[in-house]
Amino acid sequence: MSEPLHVARQGSLEAGGRLVYSATNDGEDPDNWRWPAGHVHIDHVYAHYQYPVEQKYAYPILFNSGGGHSARVYDTTPDGREGWLTQFLRAGFAVYGVDRVNTGRAGTDITKINEVRLGRAPAAELPALNRYAAESCWTTFRWGPVYGEPFADTQFPVDYASTYYMQTLSNYRDPAEDGKSVDAFVELYDKIGPATLQTWSSSGLLGYLTAVRRPSLVKGILAIESSVTAFDNIPESGLEALASVPIIIVIGDRAPDRIGASGAFAERLRARGGDITVDVLPDAGIRGNGHTLMLEKNNDVIMRRLLAWLQSRVYSEAQR
Repeated sequence: MSEPLHVARQGSLEAGGRLVYSATNDGEDPDNWRWPAGHVHIDHVYAHYQYPVEQKYAYPILFNSGGGHSARVYDTTPDGREGWLTQFLRAGFAVYGVDRVNTGRAGTDITKINEVRLGRAPAAELPALNRYAAESCWTTFRWGPVYGEPFADTQFPVDYASTYYMQTLSNYRDPAEDGKSVDAFVELYDKIGPATLQTWSSSGLLGYLTAVRRPSLVKGILAIESSVTAFDNIPESGLEALASVPIIIVIGDRAPDRIGASGAFAERLRARGGDITVDVLPDAGIRGNGHTLMLEKNNDVIMRRLLAWLQSRVYSEAQR
């Protein structure tokens, strides 16, 4: 059994978004209180936080989920081990688990769905949604070469894959979603103040763009397997601001495309004086990791690598 957790305070908050009018009643049942037309709040993020009794580091860490996931992915692993939210809390960090716009506890904008339902908008205007299927998780996240067949050295606990599948969520995937989440992340930073930002996969771009807008508040970025396309969507005008933020990009096994894209991005930032580390785990002898590093059997090993980087690049002795 692990030692008891000593938490000084915990809670949750929302940030960003706006009120919009949503018509949900088609007029056939105007007195039905379950579908009243009215104003609803959309496009905000949700964050759950915990502060340890013995907070050893000045800045919290904001854990942001990738596409198709909420911050649940940083909690208990599918096979029942402690996730990064708990591991970093034990190490003395305040932690925030953030659900991005139109995901998980941040809620969902149903406005356009109801407009189509009521015949007030064409079906083509429905939001683009996806949810990862079991088959696509297996190969896209590099647990194995084909569905149901793991790599011999895979670090993902494949015996518990069915538990993991229950954690996946539907996500809105229209291009405008990125801007909505960045706006809300910026407002979250304005509420809580300086913090380190942790991202995964498609939230990598959201983290970089947030840092471009709030470089004085984003004290460092822990980028887990940033999407290859993320780096093409960072404006050249934002690179100077981003170069002032220490960054580490961690990449697992069997990901040459991510290594190439991350390396090219690192060169662009270093040319502007940026402090960026590309940590390719197989190069350090750590093998078998796929895309879901926070869930895998050696997630504690990767956590300690992130901790060592934070101690050397983000937190001075005065901040510990």
